[in-house]
Amino acid sequence: MTDLDEQYLTAYAKTFLERHYNVKLTIPVVRNNRLRTSLGRFVVSANGTPLRIELSGNVLTYGAESVILGVLRHECIHYAFFKRGIFDTDGDPLFERALRKHRAPSSRTLKVGRFFRFQCVRCGSIGETTVKRVRQNPTSYLSKCCQANIELIGEKVYDGLT
Repeated sequence: MTDLDEQYLTAYAKTFLERHYNVKLTIPVVRNNRLRTSLGRFVVSANGTPLRIELSGNVLTYGAESVILGVLRHECIHYAFFKRGIFDTDGDPLFERALRKHRAPSSRTLKVGRFFRFQCVRCGSIGETTVKRVRQNPTSYLSKCCQANIELIGEKVYDGLT
């Protein structure tokens, strides 16, 4: 892990939001080890109160510093839009333009974390998963390509850059 702790990330987010959006950050930036399918999220309560910006444990553990800060900028842009009453979401042209302007990644464009690699025993096709159960018991799983058995062939760690 890089030396980017919650205090540093919160300070970075405050500076980013004030400089680029003239918005004050009133919520913390925290680590959430339960996030599995996203690298971060901006959390709002049911009554519309901003609660926090969460970054996944995977991105903080395995991500390159530039990737971590890019994900944080992405979530900060969600926060800034929310504070300004703009409800564009991921994929909307205005939001995507803001991401490009601030060199923040679009959703689902980065691969970060530890992946288990497996191979189809029939055709040799290689796949990857983050599901630990596949590593622990590969005989319980079949390949997507041939519906044949798989064999584990190793692990690969992605930092979001490669």
